[in-house]
Amino acid sequence: MSKHPPHLPADDPHPDKRKKALADARDDYQFDFSYQEIVSAKKVPLREKTDPHYWWAIAKVTAALKVNELATRSPGEELEHLGEEFVDGLAKKIGGLMPDKVAKHLREHRDEHAHAAPEQTPATYDRMYATIDPPSTQKVWDDDDVFAWQALAGCNPIMIRKLTAPLDHFPVTEAHYAKAVSGDTLEAAMKEGRLYLADYAILEHVDPGVFEGKDKYVFAPLALYARTREGKFVAVAIQCSQRPDESPIFTPADGASWRMARCVVQSSDGNFQGIISHFAWCHEVMESVILATHRQLAPNHPIHVLLSPHFANTMITNDIAMTSLIGPDGNMERLQSGTLESSLDLAKRSLREFRLLESAPTKEFAARGVDDTDGLPFYPFRDDGLESWGPLKQWVHDYLRLYYADDAAVAGDVEVQAWVDELGSQEGGRLEGLSRPQTFDALWDLLAQIVFRCTVFHAGFNYTSYDFFGYVPNLQAAAFGPAPTGGEGDSEEALHAMWPPYQAAYEGMHLFYTIFCVQLNRVGHYPDGHFVDERVAPLEKALRDALDEAEARIEARDKTRLVPYPYLRPSKVSNSIHV
Repeated sequence: MSKHPPHLPADDPHPDKRKKALADARDDYQFDFSYQEIVSAKKVPLREKTDPHYWWAIAKVTAALKVNELATRSPGEELEHLGEEFVDGLAKKIGGLMPDKVAKHLREHRDEHAHAAPEQTPATYDRMYATIDPPSTQKVWDDDDVFAWQALAGCNPIMIRKLTAPLDHFPVTEAHYAKAVSGDTLEAAMKEGRLYLADYAILEHVDPGVFEGKDKYVFAPLALYARTREGKFVAVAIQCSQRPDESPIFTPADGASWRMARCVVQSSDGNFQGIISHFAWCHEVMESVILATHRQLAPNHPIHVLLSPHFANTMITNDIAMTSLIGPDGNMERLQSGTLESSLDLAKRSLREFRLLESAPTKEFAARGVDDTDGLPFYPFRDDGLESWGPLKQWVHDYLRLYYADDAAVAGDVEVQAWVDELGSQEGGRLEGLSRPQTFDALWDLLAQIVFRCTVFHAGFNYTSYDFFGYVPNLQAAAFGPAPTGGEGDSEEALHAMWPPYQAAYEGMHLFYTIFCVQLNRVGHYPDGHFVDERVAPLEKALRDALDEAEARIEARDKTRLVPYPYLRPSKVSNSIHV
């Protein structure tokens, strides 16, 4: 990052140096679409992959997971066979986990796991957490209230939208509703705006994949929720496909069939979250923003200065993901339901539908009809996210006002205009629906939405993953058995058959624990000395103060919730996407 004072292009006293810096950046930061037409960097500049804090954080959590893996093994090797170098070297550095503690854990768990439970039962999955804390859903996953709560405060809490009219292809009746909600009617709930729908139609044409010879299943269910007159949020009905002639409608009164239907919804949620909400709408969107910013905004452009801390370690994270996540035999192919090609096609389809200019939380909640706090008084993803949205939007406004006196200054900024052009270009960022900002408010709106996306929005999917994905009876990235039919075949055993085999579950837990544990920075906290313009310091302090106040309100609110939702507390939100 340049330490020269920030200047708009027209005001820069060194235009030749600026031009040279941009030319060099365009050599270093190039768009590439050679792998499955996914937006990525042709190469990652050395400066983007040499942060020792990043590599130490990854090493630390990897070592912790290695200790955990060793502690879950069956008996047959003594502690000394693990290697003195490992125990005495790496283990003692991971968060105070000293060799004697490692040994204690290993000895305790050897006897416990001497006779492994059959695969695909809760007892089997419980073995995974020998030396690490289990996910918070481990003990409560089978509770209907917790299942419904996750639509509001899980790891993919963006699916529900207000239902204002009956759906022909989801014919829920009064009889269905009465089995789920007493003292109320479907007609009244519809009229009073208390019904909410989660629709996974976008998954309908995803081709199912295979994990080590075991077939996976892909579903496209519909799930109906309601806020009762008593103020409770409940799950009402699930149809496991988009066509009622293919799937009965299940309610909480349907026993094993209902529990299997919940699994259908949860595995669909896992696919939507992993491929769309997290990968496409966070990592891929920011890859486009980062490359276009370096290529079109000089290092001392005020917007580049503002955004660069929000890019910390994102490119190297995405580069690693190109092999470990979306490459052949990577996590997407192994852990998600679809084939790799089909899952990547889903990601690309979702990006074509995504509109950055419509992504502000206030706009997004209004579009889904969930912005009404009287109608839906508790929605942690909305309530806690908006606590940070206000301060972040004000910060971006006040920062931009230091450099843009009026609309004419925005319209006349040739670098900003080229930047937005490249963000939307098919040869560049491929973000749909963008247009050149001609006013201050248009630029402010765009920048605020970018900052929110790589901080608070991303945290809602990244830092929630372990608690919800990390215990597969609660939520699965892939299902391994068919949907319920309502017949005699619906059983506890059939539910267990839908869950991933142990190896797939462990690989998923490993991934989600890693991204849960790594937080290298904090939203609103910029590197010391980053802003050389002295006018920025009081604005930055005002932002941090406002976020601290938001933290206190969220913490107080959390004490009254069914399940705590700490993930959008500003102290838990990173300033960049780095896992």
